[in-house]
Amino acid sequence: MDKYYYLISQLPFLKFSEETYMDQKAFLREAEKWLSDKDLGKLKEADTDNLETEGRTYLLKKYKNFELNLRKEIATYRESRMKNKEYRPKGILTRSLLEGNPLEVERKLFLYRWQQIEELSEGFVFNLEAVIAYFLKLQILKKVLSFDKERGTRRFNSLTEVTDEKLR
Repeated sequence: MDKYYYLISQLPFLKFSEETYMDQKAFLREAEKWLSDKDLGKLKEADTDNLETEGRTYLLKKYKNFELNLRKEIATYRESRMKNKEYRPKGILTRSLLEGNPLEVERKLFLYRWQQIEELSEGFVFNLEAVIAYFLKLQILKKVLSFDKERGTRRFNSLTEVTDEKLR
């Protein structure tokens, strides 16, 4: 149990959309020092991009289920937009999450994920669940901080130019 105290107490506090010196590789290197091989294996399953493996911890099972449902809702929303149909949120997705430009929507969706992790990890302080929650948040933070509005605008404009040319 004390291994979690040592690991968690030396980690920087994470705030949504604020940079930190800790990156995923450094975090995993530090975790390797303190966690058993079994716990490290469970931690490495905490990949926000991989929903295929079932989580072996309470938090990971709940988060992966949440993420899967969120992605299904987003797919339903996008499909209805492509077919020019009205979308009525049924599950976890709300209209307010979908309002704004694509960058704003993505940021809101990542904030929603962050808040879900915080909710799921409530009550877990110095244990594997807390370490997994930290790692999930670190992955989200990396994605949020990688957004570059100018580069995204250039990419969007180049794609719409190609589409416009094809439509002519």
